[in-house]
Amino acid sequence: MSKKHGRPGSSSRKCSASASTSTSRSQAASKASEAFWTGTRLAALTARSQQAGPSKTAPLWILAAAVLWGTTGTALALAPQGAHPIAVGTLRLLIGGPLLLLFFRPFRRLANTAIPGLLTASLAIAFYQPAFFLGVRTNGVAIGTLVAIGSAPLFAAALQVPLERHRPTIAWCLATLSTIAGLAILVQPNTDRPIHPLGLLASLSAGCAYALFVLATRRCVAAGVPAHHVVAIAFTTAALLLVPTLTWYSPVWVTTRRGLVIVLHLGIVATALAYILFARGVSRTPAATTATLSLAEPLTASLLATLVLGEPFGAARAFGALLLLSGLAFLALGDDPRTVFGVKRIAFVERLTVSRRR
Repeated sequence: MSKKHGRPGSSSRKCSASASTSTSRSQAASKASEAFWTGTRLAALTARSQQAGPSKTAPLWILAAAVLWGTTGTALALAPQGAHPIAVGTLRLLIGGPLLLLFFRPFRRLANTAIPGLLTASLAIAFYQPAFFLGVRTNGVAIGTLVAIGSAPLFAAALQVPLERHRPTIAWCLATLSTIAGLAILVQPNTDRPIHPLGLLASLSAGCAYALFVLATRRCVAAGVPAHHVVAIAFTTAALLLVPTLTWYSPVWVTTRRGLVIVLHLGIVATALAYILFARGVSRTPAATTATLSLAEPLTASLLATLVLGEPFGAARAFGALLLLSGLAFLALGDDPRTVFGVKRIAFVERLTVSRRR
């Protein structure tokens, strides 16, 4: 009988092994979910922060990060004459990338399946930086930033359909109509400052590049690379890819006092510090709160453009900006977060694929 039915307890051991395997898979899925949750603003989650629960000060870190990101366009506008957008973007990455690399310390062996995603993410960021700054330089900080941020989710959805077989929801379509309407109003000709087609193309290209960066980042996370590691590696690699451009666009203006301050601000404050602050706050802040607070970036950019730089905005464009921001808010808060890879908690920046990185 014992031979026929096997050794006593063997069945229970098999069940125990099966339960252990199931638990391991559940834990792995949970870790992947947490990695996705941080989105493109890619936080370094630790066991202590996950167990600590919500924090009253955590939203302040996210708000501070969004405000710092919103200063990038104004910083470019205040740069010395001769500071080309490509050179500015390159120097920003050369400073911010290595600092993120040292802070997040992604020094471990990477899976071969993650390499294509990392290369794609690096190329996307390398293209995004000069495109974003070129759009801001050509059409102004407010318009350039709003168009880049507003177009990113549109390109993300277009890329998700063939790459991830993800169909947009009705809520997404309605919110997108608001976003498109806002963009259409923003780019209407204005007697004070007409929209330059080249700058508009650059801003749209920046939105597309950042959407591609987010999708590539998610592929890397699926391959086992933490999201914050992807950002550190991609930013540093993008900086190395852009270094040759400094031979065409001389950074001699950095030797001036104002030029040095601008570059240090962009690299240390608006990149490294901003991402670190976001990482500190996002792990203890609900996704809905993160969504709302992240809208401080385009608002900061628009306010600085009007109050500091004196850029003409007008009532019509203000209404367009309101429509665009409303669409982004509904995209962040109204969609079902379970529609992407089955992950239940996805924060604003991943779901909207907005602003950059920046």
